[in-house]
Amino acid sequence: MIMPTKIVKPVDCLVSISSAILKVIQKTDISIDDLLEEVNKIYYKKITIDKLLLCLNFLYLIDKIEEDNETIKFKLN
Repeated sequence: MIMPTKIVKPVDCLVSISSAILKVIQKTDISIDDLLEEVNKIYYKKITIDKLLLCLNFLYLIDKIEEDNETIKFKLN
């Protein structure tokens, strides 16, 4: 589910959705509810809150985002 396979299409994998999330977060710090709305505006298909949370967990694990006072921030390395 993280990477595309024969069964999971590239548009449905977490890496692809995470790249759209990073595009939104780079512009401004944002809450999770607003992030879902913004990502659904720019991504190819609607994503659910479950997939959004999985992507946020993935991005946090690879040290690309951080959380501060209920907002998601892009982490510069």
